[in-house]
Amino acid sequence: MAVAWHKTNFLGVRYREHATRKHGVRLDRCFSIRYKLNGKDKEEVAGWASEKMTAEKAFGLLSELREAIRTGRGPQTLAEMKISNEAKIMQERESAHAASLAATTFLEFWDAEYLPYAEASKKRMSIHSEKHLFKNWIRPILGEIPLQMVTSALVEKIAMNMQQMGKSAASIRYALAVVSQVWNYASVRDFVQGDSPTRRIKKPKVDNRRVRFLTREEARMLLDGLKSRSQDVHDTALLSLFAGLRAGEIHALTWGDVDFEHGNLYIRDPKNTNSRHAYMTQEVREMLCSRNKGQHKTALVFPSVTGKRRVQVSDSFQNTVRELGLNDTGEFDAEGKAIEIDDARQRVVFHTLRHTFASWLAQAGTPMFTLAQLMGHRDMKMTQRYSHLTPDNMQAATLVLQGVLG
Repeated sequence: MAVAWHKTNFLGVRYREHATRKHGVRLDRCFSIRYKLNGKDKEEVAGWASEKMTAEKAFGLLSELREAIRTGRGPQTLAEMKISNEAKIMQERESAHAASLAATTFLEFWDAEYLPYAEASKKRMSIHSEKHLFKNWIRPILGEIPLQMVTSALVEKIAMNMQQMGKSAASIRYALAVVSQVWNYASVRDFVQGDSPTRRIKKPKVDNRRVRFLTREEARMLLDGLKSRSQDVHDTALLSLFAGLRAGEIHALTWGDVDFEHGNLYIRDPKNTNSRHAYMTQEVREMLCSRNKGQHKTALVFPSVTGKRRVQVSDSFQNTVRELGLNDTGEFDAEGKAIEIDDARQRVVFHTLRHTFASWLAQAGTPMFTLAQLMGHRDMKMTQRYSHLTPDNMQAATLVLQGVLG
């Protein structure tokens, strides 16, 4: 059955009625437009009355197409017009989205994006430190500033404020690093473009090389004090002191890594370097033998109370150090309380044991290359810090030339 088309009051616009569907009190109408394109007759559906199309609207579309055909500019069919409109809508949405991102403040991005990401990927102590720096130093300057408007001058103000308040170079660098990490993550998420505003800031130099190492007497006192508090903490401290292991390496050690036959320990995937071997002294061997109860090779040597890997050194260590006064300056405040050393390089912490291991070996004349291998240093510059402890050896090497000319 042929479709019955009906004329309208608009030239080039006609309609047909749906067989059954109604729109209001009458049958729904489908409007179409007819025009010439490239010398050929063309007809396209403009839309249904139920889709809010009218003869007048259809004529308006027809007029636009005729003008486009006449001038050669713009869509020349309804299909092309639809694609163009969809592209325009998409572009408007993208522009609105970009404007929304550009208006996002540093604080808004920190709360909604960066902090959840950091909490899912970083250690608890790192998160604690970053929150502290953000709350006290970063937020007061950058919090209400749109991310894209953060400048080097604003970031430099953070560094200046911290410096004026006597904060260490290490703390200032850490704060700048947090700003940089937030910016880099924002860049990944398309909130900002360009280099981090921290890039051009001259960062204060940090000499965080640990200076303090224990005397033999201090080491004995510390081990005795730890033993009275916690056998576990004593044993981890002894292992660090006599094998040079980091706390994380000790906590990751399994019985499969302990080779009693050859007297060594296999340190897997340590910080900054490839896996390496550490070696047992008699003290270490006896301690490990006392802990060895036939555990499975995959079992941790120093598990937590839940049987899982430890994530930090027990507070018992610092409590013992405080009790022994190893960080005291020898002075007291107005209330008679001991004043402790401020300089982190001079304070006794768990890492001091590893530093002591290296310092004692250097004093004993261990070659720097050998010491670097034992410490797992990737860069010899890290080991050279101990070279000053072997002045006699360097002097002896120089004196070899004494008298060679007769």
